[in-house]
Amino acid sequence: MNKEESSKKVFRRLQAEFIVVWLLVIGLFGLYETGILEEGILAHDGRVCYILQTASILLTLCLIPASLKMFGQAMGKSIENEQTDMFLKRYQRWSEIRLALLAIVILIDLSVYYTTLSSIGGLCAVVGLTATLFCWPENIKCMD
Repeated sequence: MNKEESSKKVFRRLQAEFIVVWLLVIGLFGLYETGILEEGILAHDGRVCYILQTASILLTLCLIPASLKMFGQAMGKSIENEQTDMFLKRYQRWSEIRLALLAIVILIDLSVYYTTLSSIGGLCAVVGLTATLFCWPENIKCMD
């Protein structure tokens, strides 16, 4: 397999994974909105709501910048003479790690939003969804 074919294969896979994350978020949203998962089951307990909201905020504040920053640092340490296959494997691995961290943040924050009926979890989920827009894999970035 030549460089261009392997590159296209990696990017198609990463794009599919990106779409799967968004489908998971839409699916969780749909489960809560249709009543399959019960909304507000923890809304009556102020202490639990406070703990979940604080955890949601801390999770968002820690994982989103870390996932975006660590990807840049990991890819920035690339050796100039590194083989294309090794570079693509590393790019794929770090892209998947970054997307997984963001997916965890978004799904937890969305769950906090629906179980506590407080907008804090929803706002944190929106921040996470916005951060995923920076994760769309582009073939041109690596081939340059």
